Amino acid sequence: MARQFFRRLPLLHRSRIEDDVQAERRVSAVRLGLGSVARLGLAPLGRRAARFHRGLDTTERQARGMILILPGIEGCSSVNDSIARGLREAGCEAAIRIEDWRRFRPWNPLHLATLQHNRRQAVRIATMIRAYCRQYPGRPVHIIGHSAGAGMALFVLESLPEDCGVDSVLLLAAAVSRHYPLTSAVARIRGSLWNFFSPLDLPTVGLGTTVFGTMDRRHTVSAGALGFVDRSHNSRLQQVCFRPAMLKQWNFGGHFGWTNALFVRDRLAPLLLSPD
Repeated sequence: MARQFFRRLPLLHRSRIEDDVQAERRVSAVRLGLGSVARLGLAPLGRRAARFHRGLDTTERQARGMILILPGIEGCSSVNDSIARGLREAGCEAAIRIEDWRRFRPWNPLHLATLQHNRRQAVRIATMIRAYCRQYPGRPVHIIGHSAGAGMALFVLESLPEDCGVDSVLLLAAAVSRHYPLTSAVARIRGSLWNFFSPLDLPTVGLGTTVFGTMDRRHTVSAGALGFVDRSHNSRLQQVCFRPAMLKQWNFGGHFGWTNALFVRDRLAPLLLSPD
């Protein structure tokens, strides 16, 4: 009996360590998810409350790749700062940059209506991406666009020259019409164009874009609520609808659920770190 007990001691010790690791992961997940929800209340403070991403756009990180985050009409805030936090928690070593494209600072749906300005900003950002690719040839480049920023992501892709593309693009709660032509944008992507949408987000990218219009100036329900109607059947378009299982990552299907750091760490980051 004693001999059998001492033989089992290593197994019992290993099992206890595994249980402790699992418990620590659960606590870490709650802290990350709940923290992101709490920081949503700081979004009106704008850039002043978005401090985590600072220091993630260093020369050392740029040499490993670039992830460009295009925010919605709130601009650089705790919302998209949570995206950066989730990427960092997933072990992302590439540079992470939040690029504010708006014409003026306040959080205002009129940012959706400044089409000419938005198109000019898309050219500016595309020029920046091209300069990065020349400086760091062969390094991966990814774009994440949230809400109106998803529309800006498509504008940027269309502004890129044919010889300069990106590895993947993630659209979160896209404030873009469902019939937006994607052929030109997808042609600049080496991997996939991912569209994450939720019918539970209809108050924002349904009613909101019907009243104020989408980034492509259509007064209609957006692709962020019901997905794109892809008439070209493009194989590179991957559409992901909200599912109850995503509640485990503190994504409740609303407009900001996709930006929760836990959801980004567990669901979005793997698409960038291990592209198809």
